[in-house]
Amino acid sequence: METKTKLFLYFIGAIVSLSSIFQMGYSNAYPNTSIDQFKAYLNHSYTHRGGGYMSENTYSWLWSAILNVWFIGFALGSFVAIPVTDSLGRKKGLLFGNALTLISIAIMTISIIFDVFELLIVGRLISAFASGIAMCALILFLQEISPNEIRGSMGFYAELAFVVMNTVGAILGMSMFLGNHLPMLVGFAVIPSVISIIALIPLHETAKFLLIKHGNEGGAKESLQFYMNLNDEEVNDQLDAISDEAEESSGTIKTLLTTPHLRKGLLLGMFALQITCSIWPIIYYSTDFLRKANIDYDLAESFSSGMLIVSTVATVIGMLVMERFSRRKLFIFVSIINIFALILFVICSQLQPRIDSIKYGCIVAIFIHGTSYSFATGPVAWFITSELVPISYRALAQSIALGVNQLTALVLTFIVFPLYNIIDSWSLLILYIIPGIFALIYLWFNLPETKNRDIADVIEDIKNGKTSQPIKNKYEMAKISTNNTADGISDN
Repeated sequence: METKTKLFLYFIGAIVSLSSIFQMGYSNAYPNTSIDQFKAYLNHSYTHRGGGYMSENTYSWLWSAILNVWFIGFALGSFVAIPVTDSLGRKKGLLFGNALTLISIAIMTISIIFDVFELLIVGRLISAFASGIAMCALILFLQEISPNEIRGSMGFYAELAFVVMNTVGAILGMSMFLGNHLPMLVGFAVIPSVISIIALIPLHETAKFLLIKHGNEGGAKESLQFYMNLNDEEVNDQLDAISDEAEESSGTIKTLLTTPHLRKGLLLGMFALQITCSIWPIIYYSTDFLRKANIDYDLAESFSSGMLIVSTVATVIGMLVMERFSRRKLFIFVSIINIFALILFVICSQLQPRIDSIKYGCIVAIFIHGTSYSFATGPVAWFITSELVPISYRALAQSIALGVNQLTALVLTFIVFPLYNIIDSWSLLILYIIPGIFALIYLWFNLPETKNRDIADVIEDIKNGKTSQPIKNKYEMAKISTNNTADGISDN
């Protein structure tokens, strides 16, 4: 593939991802740094209507509801993404998600201006619902416009957008920026949503969706030429490769759950996403966790914000090196480090009452966890499901995996904070470390290599229980054979 074509695809990936996933990262970060302003807003909204002074207990439950309603909305959006992306397409699914995001931002901004906290909950629920649709559509869109050799790095864009927007949200939520101006802080997200819609309009639908879902060969050819700049012969080869992915089945949820190799592909994706659940308490509660380890508040707040910046850099580095390593090995070994970081945090926090200086090991653990998540664990987990099932089931499997992940994250994130107050950091061992270790064991023995491989070959490995190394697909092998013949090189 020509360098300019790669750069073109990377540019599309960056613009579409950063603008489509902006609200997902942004709106989950600014509540952390502008928490005092939101507390004042909720108190004023509550007392303004004659509710009296809001007790600390009432505030805690209300704030928890505002934060955790995100998971409910995202899970619902992930499931709705199935009919949306399979009927309207990947591009229109993104447009639909961004249009809903605009509506949700308007509702939340109105809620701040007129002191109606109920509308903030409704707006955040709709925003999460829209993000669930947009995330599923984005992952499918990026995977299907990408040739095999850059499919992994393109898949990184969803996670990169999430981490970058976390950082933007955390910074803008500080009092020195927009933290003291909540309507502006919340309404700022309108800008990237509008940019995303404008950027998507001239783009083509993916060739795989057009050919396999609608049998539109002409549209598929135009899409391949638009994204990859291929000649007629190369287009035909790509169409043949796409056809190899198609199955006669209609792609129903019953078939997905009852067919062994399809069910296994879904389970592999769900286990990979299970490991990512621990990032949410780190995003929401890392400052409190560090404070409970006897670390000064200002220092804990600074390190929590600094982790987001370091995580952004780690994501960029991970994207650059993704195609140089085995996808399977990179995910598994980096995820081992990710879980080790949680173990280190538990050990240091438990020893801190006896050896106070070991509390700084908790800071190291937070940084290792955030860095490893952003470097490979999070990015690969977000898109790996789409590499393990054929296109007839891709939207369905991706949506189920993400939906179950968000419902799991909802339960764990809702439980971890009160449980932390009872049994301290042992709560991380019970809720995240032990399940993560079991998930890694399953992946070690069952996750196939997906790097530089046609999906049809990956599915064959799943059927046969193999975890093979990456191989050239048959069209690449044919090119190599042709080149060798032209150079007078014999197979013997």
